[in-house]
Amino acid sequence: MTTNGATPTNCFAWRCSSSILRMGRLLLESLAAALFPPHCALCSRALPSLEIICSACVASLPMFEGPCCQRCGEPVDDPSIDLCIKCGTRMHAVDRIFSLGPYQGDWGRLTRVFKFEREMAVGRWLGERMAAALIPENAGRDFSVITFVPMTRRDRRVRGFNQAEILARIIAKQLNLPLIRLLTKNRETPLQSRLSAAERKTNLQDAFRLLPCSQEQVLLVDDIYTTGSTVEECARTLKRGGAQSVVAMTIARA
Repeated sequence: MTTNGATPTNCFAWRCSSSILRMGRLLLESLAAALFPPHCALCSRALPSLEIICSACVASLPMFEGPCCQRCGEPVDDPSIDLCIKCGTRMHAVDRIFSLGPYQGDWGRLTRVFKFEREMAVGRWLGERMAAALIPENAGRDFSVITFVPMTRRDRRVRGFNQAEILARIIAKQLNLPLIRLLTKNRETPLQSRLSAAERKTNLQDAFRLLPCSQEQVLLVDDIYTTGSTVEECARTLKRGGAQSVVAMTIARA
């Protein structure tokens, strides 16, 4: 008998079953790769295993380099300055913003493949990258909950899914944090990408409603950061409901 009451035979069976399951998964992956050869989502190069993006494309993904604003990540010219002009001269509801890279280029391509071509495997890869980006910043342990920018029922029905919710679900799983839907969207609004900068600031005003829940440190997930109007309005709503801090995480910054 083992110290917990299990027999050696049982322990051996558990180890064997785990090994068999792992071997079964590897066999299925190999079979799937043989029947449906995977290709890189960016360069279309054939891949030897069930990967999403080849190592060469991953290595070439553009990153934000050089001095940047410690709040929003916007590049700054003077390395001695910790905040950009916009963050240093205005009050903001979002305490900090993280993005994987610039929307121009391959990050934007991946976002569009996930969002408009409904490639869920690309979405999972992006969500895992977003979670991994938070770990070196020690940000993952500072949240009590993860939530996402909501869509109206009509928009969700048209698209079939909420890309921000899928990303948030993956990040929550990777960071072992609860995912809670804290916001709803009250009304239809024109696409932010089709509006001027001035129109974007008022387009989403009072468009979101807080669901009954009290959370103190919130990670808010969205796909793209442009002017920041969407995450700002969401953060204002969350803080009116009692949130002490709101950090936003997106794939890319436009």
